[in-house]
Amino acid sequence: MGSVETIRTPRILRVEVMQLDCGETAVVVELASAPGRAWEKTLKRVLAEAEGLESAQSRCDGRFVYIIGIEPGGRGTLHRVNQVLAAAHERVAPSSRHGMPLRQQPAGIVASAST
Repeated sequence: MGSVETIRTPRILRVEVMQLDCGETAVVVELASAPGRAWEKTLKRVLAEAEGLESAQSRCDGRFVYIIGIEPGGRGTLHRVNQVLAAAHERVAPSSRHGMPLRQQPAGIVASAST
């Protein structure tokens, strides 16, 4: 028996990539609502399987997801993180209730990379 909590997939509002002083790269994802527990677990699993992001870790704090431990100098970090977010969404969202795919979300989503 599934609950709304286990299938809730949050809408992504903003993704920012930042270079930290310690030399690592971090990604902050702002969500429209707090994610469900199933989405959090799926994100961790997908992140561990993603090429170039195997050593990264995610942590959810309310509406924000922090991905840390990304190797510096990795090209396409934003693209890889977006792929991980899309994969987590697709694994958790039931196919019959699957709304708009992550790549086709309405305008207003901001993705940026700070240097």
